[in-house]
Amino acid sequence: MADVVEEALQGSWNQDLAEALDSGSSDMEMEKGIIQEPSAQHKVKMWKIALNVSGKGDSLSPWDGVLDLPEQTLIHNRSRQLIDQLEVSEEERSDMVSDVESVITFYCKSRNITFTPELSWPHLLKPLLGLQLPRSDLYNCFYAIMNKYIPRDCVPNGRPFHLYRLLLQYHEPELCSFLDTKKITPDSYAISWMGSLFSSHCLPDVTQVLWDSYLPQSDPFFIFFLMLIILVNAKESILTQEGDSKEDIIKMLEASPSLLESEDIEDLFSLAQYYQSKTPLSLRKMNQNLFGSSLVALKEEDTDLSQALCLPVSVPEILQANQQQQDGVRFFVVDCRPAEQYNAGHLSTAFHLDSDLMLQNPSEFALSVKSLLEAQKQSLESGSIASGEHLCFMGSGREEEDMYMNMVLAHFLQKNKEYVSIAKGGFMALQQHLVDMNVEGLDSSYVHWIVSTSGSHSSLSSADGDSLSSPGDGKGVKSLVNKMTFALKSKSVNVKEKMISFIENTSTPVDRHVSSSDRVGKPYRGVKPVFSIGDEEEYDTDEIDSSSMSDDDRKEIVNIQTWMNKPDVKHHILCNEVKETGHMFPR
Repeated sequence: MADVVEEALQGSWNQDLAEALDSGSSDMEMEKGIIQEPSAQHKVKMWKIALNVSGKGDSLSPWDGVLDLPEQTLIHNRSRQLIDQLEVSEEERSDMVSDVESVITFYCKSRNITFTPELSWPHLLKPLLGLQLPRSDLYNCFYAIMNKYIPRDCVPNGRPFHLYRLLLQYHEPELCSFLDTKKITPDSYAISWMGSLFSSHCLPDVTQVLWDSYLPQSDPFFIFFLMLIILVNAKESILTQEGDSKEDIIKMLEASPSLLESEDIEDLFSLAQYYQSKTPLSLRKMNQNLFGSSLVALKEEDTDLSQALCLPVSVPEILQANQQQQDGVRFFVVDCRPAEQYNAGHLSTAFHLDSDLMLQNPSEFALSVKSLLEAQKQSLESGSIASGEHLCFMGSGREEEDMYMNMVLAHFLQKNKEYVSIAKGGFMALQQHLVDMNVEGLDSSYVHWIVSTSGSHSSLSSADGDSLSSPGDGKGVKSLVNKMTFALKSKSVNVKEKMISFIENTSTPVDRHVSSSDRVGKPYRGVKPVFSIGDEEEYDTDEIDSSSMSDDDRKEIVNIQTWMNKPDVKHHILCNEVKETGHMFPR
């Protein structure tokens, strides 16, 4: 009785599915929700709808069917090898070999491709052959997969693998660092994964189950996250192979997908979707031309990701992400420009970390990094608009000025800090984006983006000069700033006390150079703490404002002659001060 009921339910489900597929709807939501494995007939309809080849004619009809390529023997042998991996009868074998050889030959002729033994895309035919498709449908499905899901430049040292490494570094910096140390690049183990959608190593029935979930999503970038989960699951095993040779590790990595079983696919996709939700959208938006028609050439400036220090994120995504709810990627922006540039204008939600300190004053830099991480933690707890689990570093956008910022980035990556990215184009890109948006008067919600340390909005006002910001703007920022200000203000007092003690104790020689962080002379007076984001009224203006002090008062605090008379100063040279205008004045 139970068997009869189960059979009736299965028949009802198959009928509903058949009716939905026969309707020819392009909406794949129904297929995405299917939890039962469809029959072969329904699977064919599902895949053809997902690949948009339903009702397509015979693409092979213009071809004369002549198998005369110079590599024809190689193609024939490869076709036989593919069929050998399938469980088919001798009667079906010869027809399948003929179909595979014809599809590969016509594809190579029409695309002007030279067939070589290392190509992985012929494996795509294995799961398709299991559906017993006519030759015309076999080619149409194969061509659609190649065109939509196999990325351009899927070759050794190709751009997709540099992008995959950046994704791995973003989520698993420790694992990425281990592989980098072993000089194991993604293309050395994953080129067949990406070039065959895992069909090169997974059993045909496992690949079919995987494609049942993959094709209806219609997202070619999802392969990157599936590949990521393959490595994440093998992380412990990989890290224990410290003493193994590079070749052995590559061999183990390459074979990892072969361990997948049909029952693992659901968990594989769930994890991949989670990691996808924790990844900036810029990964796909900046690399859309990886997929699709080969007639769309890669832009010259976008082709080289091999030199990227970490994952780049677009300025528009940074601005939009922190306006959203807590779901999704949110950025804690770290402005690494010099203090004078930051003070002149900065993103209102950005934390300032002067990258120059890394070389000029390492101890001060370490303290600043500690303050940064604490501020990030507090912002997340308070739920402020500036909060974000993902660190995004912003430079000036000029390569020569951002060298120190790159060192700071390398420092965080060396510490295996996850979710580290860089704002593409830096602060210049931010300014240009706001100009392109015509932010002045267009949308008051964006007026607070750029501020100076005086609290003014950098030229972001309405035509009549009135401020466009609303009274409620930046409440979350102020909550964060109040906490940061208190901590950094206390630190500033401690530094001042240590400096006074140092100046008074002139008998003790100090073997170090004068640092830019030392408060010596006029250039550093009147400059507010460089870690400020806003709420400048919280600072003690009497302490940092020197406009009412005379030159003699300053010399009583710090006199350059005191430094010149120290016993450890061997020689001194008179210098000129270079103003921002480029003019020099004697000092």
